[in-house]
Amino acid sequence: MRLNLNFKSQRFFSWLLLSLLGLIWGSSFLSIKIALISFQATQIASLRIIIGSLILSIVSLFFNINVFNWRKPRGYWISCLGVAFLSNAFPFTLLAIAQEHLSSVFVGLCMATIPLITLLLTYLLLTNEQITIKKILGILLGISGTAILIMSRKGLMNNPFSLANIYVWLCVLAPFCYAMGAIVIRKSNPSDYLEFSTHCLLIASLICIPNLIFLGSFPPNPDIKSILAILYLGLFPTGIATIILVTIIKNYGTIFLSLVNFKVPLWSTIFGLLVLGEDLPNNFSTSFILILIGILVCQMENRND
Repeated sequence: MRLNLNFKSQRFFSWLLLSLLGLIWGSSFLSIKIALISFQATQIASLRIIIGSLILSIVSLFFNINVFNWRKPRGYWISCLGVAFLSNAFPFTLLAIAQEHLSSVFVGLCMATIPLITLLLTYLLLTNEQITIKKILGILLGISGTAILIMSRKGLMNNPFSLANIYVWLCVLAPFCYAMGAIVIRKSNPSDYLEFSTHCLLIASLICIPNLIFLGSFPPNPDIKSILAILYLGLFPTGIATIILVTIIKNYGTIFLSLVNFKVPLWSTIFGLLVLGEDLPNNFSTSFILILIGILVCQMENRND
């Protein structure tokens, strides 16, 4: 009986962590929208990364991890650089720029395609992966949902690469960056994910510092809500979320972690509708259902592997 209770408590804690991570990541789109009231997109992306790297550095030192130990193999630092650029600096900037012109609901739903793109790129880039009919079906369903969402934008079919529609393609490019970053992490297989994540964010901070210096000036009287939004982005979706991410990977595995992709678009939609008063994109229901069914089919296949 004691073992059964312990198992139930561990299972409850794992789902609690996963739900918390989905809530935090889903709220990031709301926070970006609020931060854009006063700050530029590049400033928002840079500041959240710098704040997040400080949080992780403090936590790492608390756990006696020497983040200033630079004596690592060259391949380790190459992986850190890849993750810093592909999973942090570049997509954070792309999404902030996109949200200057698109709703948080639209952007959040596009992010739901990350596990499908990761799976597709894994088959294309890693030769040791086996593709199955179920996974092909899941990928096709998710891609179909994304295509329906993107094509629902007014004027996209007439002039897909006009300036007004470029921001839609940024929402497509960002998940590809995240997916490539996930593959880099998978291939690097770091011995300590917290140390690895801290080094990645520190490198991303170095990449972003020139953006703060050369790309625009800070507003003289920024809105207090924008300041709090940036602090929230750095503390929770970037810093604390990474700690939760590391905990889930270490204790429950990457397959369980990938279930968070069901929760992120749900929360981004709830916050967009209730807090920001945004409208649902055209064909939202069809796109949402197809993308989530695609993820579910792929996850069911992964659980059987």
